[in-house]
Amino acid sequence: MSDLIAKTRELGALIQQTDEFAAVQAAMEKNAADEELVGLMQRMQMSEYGFHQEQHEDKPNESKLKAYQDEFERLYSLAMARPTMVAFQEQQKGLAKLMHRIFGILSLSADGEDPATAEPQEEHSCGPECGSDCGQCN
Repeated sequence: MSDLIAKTRELGALIQQTDEFAAVQAAMEKNAADEELVGLMQRMQMSEYGFHQEQHEDKPNESKLKAYQDEFERLYSLAMARPTMVAFQEQQKGLAKLMHRIFGILSLSADGEDPATAEPQEEHSCGPECGSDCGQCN
């Protein structure tokens, strides 16, 4: 078992050497340097804090709660539309795709498939209305 854990740690180190991981780290640094984004995130935290404070009052004011929630949603939309955040989300998709493949190979291997040839289905986002003719669901 200790060999398996050691190999898992090696795999973790290898993941951190990938282009996908490096791209996510670089995008995180750009987010941290985006003063407008940082300001929006801080204002979101303040709105969330106000919401929770009001929620724990003896008689929470529903209109205040709604105002905090609306403000949070407005700030969230602005934050998610920032170019640095959009780029970060794209980079996260690349890392998530890699991780999906790694987990898929491990899972198939645990089900008895040959680890050298196990290949999970590609992840996609067809959703519940997906037809069987999309080429990815069947």
